[in-house]
Amino acid sequence: MTTRRDSCSLLEKCAFLLLVIAANSVTADQECDPLKCPGPLNYYKNLGCKPVYQNEGDCCAIRYDCDHLKARSKDKCYVNGHEYSIGEMLKEEHRNPCDLGCICRKGRDGIASFICAVVDCFHGPPDPTPNCYNKNTPNQCCPGPRVCLDNIEDRPKCVKKDAVYYDGEYFKSDSDPDLNCYCQPGYKGEDVEPFCKKPNHSYCSPEFRNAYEIHKNCAPVFYSSQPPQTSCNLSTRCQNANDTVIHNHDESKSKSDEEEDESMMCKFGDLKMHLGDELNQATDYSSVCVKCLCEVPPVPTCQRLPDAECDVTNHGPFN
Repeated sequence: MTTRRDSCSLLEKCAFLLLVIAANSVTADQECDPLKCPGPLNYYKNLGCKPVYQNEGDCCAIRYDCDHLKARSKDKCYVNGHEYSIGEMLKEEHRNPCDLGCICRKGRDGIASFICAVVDCFHGPPDPTPNCYNKNTPNQCCPGPRVCLDNIEDRPKCVKKDAVYYDGEYFKSDSDPDLNCYCQPGYKGEDVEPFCKKPNHSYCSPEFRNAYEIHKNCAPVFYSSQPPQTSCNLSTRCQNANDTVIHNHDESKSKSDEEEDESMMCKFGDLKMHLGDELNQATDYSSVCVKCLCEVPPVPTCQRLPDAECDVTNHGPFN
């Protein structure tokens, strides 16, 4: 029989356990850093895909919902959720400084994308004048204008918590990583215009120039030094006839095709990958020393291996 004292002791222990669980939950929330979660997170962000979590309050998403892309027309261009028709010029409110002469055109396989003029910023020989520098601002495409002072010590500077920056130099915003910031006279520590400005569309936006790759379920590829969570991919890998899936999951436990939850699978071209599955390497030039792993559907995470881990001379069957 439980005595009154035993009952109180039990209640006290339960209360203590609840406090410990609550404290651990708060600590876990404080320690949660979404940028340490797996997957091409910046790619998903720029596509407007929505994270899906297994449990409410989880730190990392188990997959992303990109179903809105299925409604994209092959005859339209897209930027910031706005739709452009073939032949339509990019509007000023959607244009970044280096977006010159951008027009919506049909591209590969008739899939529309923005085509822009090639910008060639002239870089002459280094200026030997010690008192001169380029005065860059968020609204410029190319460096300049060139500023020369009688005394370089008179160059305006901006004091940040981490360092001191000088007139025309880029610095990272403390408040918003999407801001482009350049030191200019009058800066008082606030990351606002004219010192800082968000681009009118993300420089990483896959839809702006890479609509073909989205329609074909191609995968973004990151260099070995790039964290896929925060980086812009600099290339893509699209399916070719030599591509196959290396099954790392337990196929004996797989459900039938009718029962499988395709939302928890990665799509690469017309191939489907279970969690943990990989693509074979060196099937074309875009896949040499590139490891593609299904870790957060629907897009596989593809990253170049360091040279020390891969034989760059192995060009596979396409050579």
